[in-house]
Amino acid sequence: MKVVLSMKPKLTSEERDRLVLDLCEKVLEIEQRLIPMGKHVFGKVPASVELASLLRAVAGFDRPELKIRSLPDVICEALDLPSYPELVRQSRSHPDRMAQRLRVESLLEESIDCLLAAQANAAATASQWLSRTASVPSESVLPVFELLHRIRIQLMSNSELDSLARALRGEYLLPGPGADIVQNPAILPTGRNTHAINPTAIPSELAMRRAQPLTDSLIQRHLEASGRYPRSIAMVLWGIDNIKKEGEAVAQVLWLLGVKPRRDSLNRVTDVEVIPLDRLGRPRIDVVMTVSGIFRDLFPPTMALLDRAVRQVAALPEPEELNFVRRHVSRRMSEASCTFDEAAVRVFSNAAGNYGTNVNFMVLDSQWEESHELGRLFLKRKCFAYGRDSQGRSFEGREARRLLERALGEVEVTYQNIDSTEVGIVDVDHYFEYLGGLTKAAEAAAGARPAVYLADSLSPSARVRTLEETVRLEARTKMLNPKWYEAMLRHGFSGVAEIEHQLTNTFGWSATAAAVDNWIYDAAAETFVMDDEMLRRLRSLNPHSVHALVNRLLEASGRGLWSARPEIQEKLQETVAGLEDMLEGVSA
Repeated sequence: MKVVLSMKPKLTSEERDRLVLDLCEKVLEIEQRLIPMGKHVFGKVPASVELASLLRAVAGFDRPELKIRSLPDVICEALDLPSYPELVRQSRSHPDRMAQRLRVESLLEESIDCLLAAQANAAATASQWLSRTASVPSESVLPVFELLHRIRIQLMSNSELDSLARALRGEYLLPGPGADIVQNPAILPTGRNTHAINPTAIPSELAMRRAQPLTDSLIQRHLEASGRYPRSIAMVLWGIDNIKKEGEAVAQVLWLLGVKPRRDSLNRVTDVEVIPLDRLGRPRIDVVMTVSGIFRDLFPPTMALLDRAVRQVAALPEPEELNFVRRHVSRRMSEASCTFDEAAVRVFSNAAGNYGTNVNFMVLDSQWEESHELGRLFLKRKCFAYGRDSQGRSFEGREARRLLERALGEVEVTYQNIDSTEVGIVDVDHYFEYLGGLTKAAEAAAGARPAVYLADSLSPSARVRTLEETVRLEARTKMLNPKWYEAMLRHGFSGVAEIEHQLTNTFGWSATAAAVDNWIYDAAAETFVMDDEMLRRLRSLNPHSVHALVNRLLEASGRGLWSARPEIQEKLQETVAGLEDMLEGVSA
């Protein structure tokens, strides 16, 4: 990783410390990022180095349902330090705290190495080692090491191929939850028939607890950047995301609005309860929801709950400077001469039976001239309103493009959650088709590009990052990381295709949100094209994907999304010509 520090001629010791701590934080963020090393091979167990990283991630979370505490938190407590998330926060500005944080993380890593090295009684061995080394009460960490050992055993005994054979024979498969291992280790063992969750229980109590700090972080991040609360946020809701996290994104919407679920004796969410402003401690934020087709199909009760929550908040007799939903609904009713029912619509999705935004297809096929075309396509696909009016009459799937445009005209922030350690925002095109398309549509409606944020709760120190920060982190940990691309190249043809997909999806963020720094394209070109040996390897494995990769770089340059140096431009042109000759059989 190339790092350039721009320093003033004379820095105070505090300024120097701040620069060093900022750099250390960035390096740790990259180093500790959990990334997939190669593609998943059906029926194959993970390598030991991947297993250690995975177990460290699992150990970082409290699991009250199992009466297990976060291992870093327990270590911090034994060392008489703040909680681990607080230690991480303080380490960004205090050198002593950074040293203490590194000590805690070193103990975590060594204790898990001890667990993996033990020949017998692994959990007891690791807990006793931590007790001797850091005075951690062994009984307080034995449960977490027992969980980690169970995960290890389950991962080492893969039954995916046997389960596939049983499924093809039409035999019964044991059910299991669908999620990410870090979020829910109960998904193990793999090879089971994935089930979803009860839609009437969304959001769960756990989701509400986890959503509050992320919601607070989102609001605080924007408050620090702009100097005021975001009045309106446009949010992407996905069905699979809410299955994996039991409705955490839904819970975030409710926290933004300043309401909480009301449950019946069967734990079904039946309504919402308003949180008083004095307890909320901030204004109620208006939320525009763009919902995936899968979410629409799987969670009709949740769609109704979200619509009802918005309408209830909009009708509260509160000052408009503390209730932005009421403020925007009132303004729209007076300015646009529309009814309360029309002005309060906030839940939008596709027409019944339709899915996706198609923004990804337009970008991938290069079927756009101006970026505003992408926003228009998003509006066309996602402008169907869902909910009930004041009389209780349903308007499920009613086309309401003007209502969506008006709602997006107030938007200052667009936002989405990252739902898995395995699939990031440049691994698939769905992130940029949704969040990117929404951002472009909001930019057109509001006349200015909104701030774009993503929530990352995949580590104990969950945080909200800007889109630009997230793209940089993804580029450094995956596409430009030799550990990642060399692992991909071991898969041959499909591995090269995966590298090309990373670049293409990165390009998608340029097209929809202008969120990709010039150096990322420079580094991609230097890594995969300017290096003759690497280019030869890629071409021998999959010339078709290399051709697509080089053409995508040329497109980024041609559209003005990347300022390529002349020598890189020349090499790209030369390479694409050679690849076309090769693919057409003109040359070997």
